[in-house]
Amino acid sequence: MFGLLATSAESAESAEKTATGGVDWAQVWDSVWHWCIHDGIKLILALIVLWLTFKITNFIFKRIYRRLEKKKADKTLSRTFVSVGRKVVKFFLLMMFVAYIGIDTSSIIAAVTAGAVTVGLALQGALSNLASGVLIIVLRPFRVGDFIECAGATGTVEDIGLFQTRIVSVDNKVLIVGNSSAVNSTIVNYSMKDTRRVDMVFSIAYENDFRKAKNIIREEIEKSVYALKDPAPFVNIKEHGSSSIDLVVRTWVKSPDYWDFYWSMMEDVKMAFDKNGITIPYSQIDVHMKEKADEQLKLEDDNPYVQAEIAAYKQNVASKSSARTKRIATEKAEKERQENKSLFKKIAKVAKKKENKNKVIKTEQK
Repeated sequence: MFGLLATSAESAESAEKTATGGVDWAQVWDSVWHWCIHDGIKLILALIVLWLTFKITNFIFKRIYRRLEKKKADKTLSRTFVSVGRKVVKFFLLMMFVAYIGIDTSSIIAAVTAGAVTVGLALQGALSNLASGVLIIVLRPFRVGDFIECAGATGTVEDIGLFQTRIVSVDNKVLIVGNSSAVNSTIVNYSMKDTRRVDMVFSIAYENDFRKAKNIIREEIEKSVYALKDPAPFVNIKEHGSSSIDLVVRTWVKSPDYWDFYWSMMEDVKMAFDKNGITIPYSQIDVHMKEKADEQLKLEDDNPYVQAEIAAYKQNVASKSSARTKRIATEKAEKERQENKSLFKKIAKVAKKKENKNKVIKTEQK
């Protein structure tokens, strides 16, 4: 009975405070203190544990990557495994943290799934790059450090991600190629094989001894530290050009030595040719003129129709020549007439001047 009365009194007091706008600060402080003692400490400890586990995860995967590098594992697989593994472990640690602080993870997972479906529909190109990235990692048409040509980009592969591949060109430009574009294009991998064949062409003049030139090239190949003995180098005539004899040279070298051998051979062969008098010609055309003044064309066929055509042709040429001669004579006569007419005018003009001058003199004497 007394308890009921006390409860009624407290309720009435609380209702009165609420009606009057008062706040029970003691109760608020008690609630905050209770949360700090129980839930607050729990949250702080969970954050500290989450931070420590993230640090430990990074440390472990760094050690794993270094161990894989020491064992000379594939760089592409190593980087992909470490990157994906680190993100997956951190995701599970974050889910454990959310569940520990009392949040229902099933709703979060459902929201993430729905968001993933929506993003997947909106980003089909990105998902295509993702699938192509998985294919590149599994099939390995190229690896990190390979010199490749794909999708219009040429250079050294610096990094292979899940969505894109980063290539560094020979002039140190960074080229970003989507994995789907790389997979759907023709990939030329210059580093997959240990050896490569260097093809070169040297041109010499027709006046030079091509056997001597071949021996000079072979000597320069033997002097080179980059050329491999097996397979043996090949030197022979490729074609007879319009102004030169072209010698083809095919030599096998190690892939990293390709350009070193190419540039050194270009310089060494030129110097050896100059030393031995072998000339490298430039494009030119020789024209030979042959005059047949006294030679006449003889026909073996005595066909009367042919002879008639020849006679008609000769008569036509003679008539044209006669007409031309007459025209030239007429033009010459007309030219002489015009010149004489001009001369007569000049003489008449001079005579008239003299006559006028004499008249003036006579007038002055009178």
